[in-house]
Amino acid sequence: MNLPTPEERRAIEAKVSPQRRAEIEGLVKSLAPVIGDFVLAAITPLKERIKALESRPTLRYLGVWDSSRTYQPGSFVTHAGSVWNTDVEVVGVRPGEGGNIWKLAVKRGK
Repeated sequence: MNLPTPEERRAIEAKVSPQRRAEIEGLVKSLAPVIGDFVLAAITPLKERIKALESRPTLRYLGVWDSSRTYQPGSFVTHAGSVWNTDVEVVGVRPGEGGNIWKLAVKRGK
């Protein structure tokens, strides 16, 4: 967007009568709250969506599984040549055991 230089702006403003300037300022003052309400209504759902997305667990590869380590949701580990993921906090449960705590993400090759 090309904005006018300060000199161009002064030249434009010099051509506007005081009455016209007052009309423009009144219009801007009356529209500002309406525009503000519209923008707020438009961005509120977006803010809520961003908050929800940012609260999701982040995915982290944490190396070879260690029975003494506490793994947070979103953790990925390697165990027996495969990569496993958990969506819950877990400690001491070996990947592939304990029900659906660990999910196989990448099966080891042959």
